[in-house]
Amino acid sequence: MRGIARRSVLLTLALGPPLALSGCGWAPLYGEATSGPASEELRAIHVDPIPERIGQRLAIALRNSLNPTGEATPERYRLQTTLSTSLSNLGIESQGLASLGQLNVYATYTLIDSKSHQSLLVNTVHVANSFDLNPNQYSTVVGSDDAAVRSAAELNQEIVTRLALFMERRLAEKPPAPS
Repeated sequence: MRGIARRSVLLTLALGPPLALSGCGWAPLYGEATSGPASEELRAIHVDPIPERIGQRLAIALRNSLNPTGEATPERYRLQTTLSTSLSNLGIESQGLASLGQLNVYATYTLIDSKSHQSLLVNTVHVANSFDLNPNQYSTVVGSDDAAVRSAAELNQEIVTRLALFMERRLAEKPPAPS
């Protein structure tokens, strides 16, 4: 009898919190942005081209994240993004040579309503990624390129999360349609 009581308590503890949260409207912050209530709005965002190689990587990642299935959706918004990058030396050896570099990337993005051409959201995101500076120039170039790839991925994740939160808030504030 004791084993059955123990199992029922463990089952209640394991299933209770998820079931309780399922009815309260709770949603994970870093869940799939394309599966939430704002997914249709996110698919309607047209991502403008971003200059330079890191910008191209970010633009492709944003397009794939906002509309992963490639579903044809009429454009209701435009996303304009500008990038600012800087390299700095972090690790300085006793001989005065740098041993660690850091790539700082700032992305300022503006979400624009396509009909009214009004700015709905303006925000800036910053990421920093480091890489080794080696006497071998090739490995330094590869490390710098890898830092740029990681920066584009982090910027993509942060921008998509912020856009999803903005769209969910916007949908929640919208008055219900008259019936």
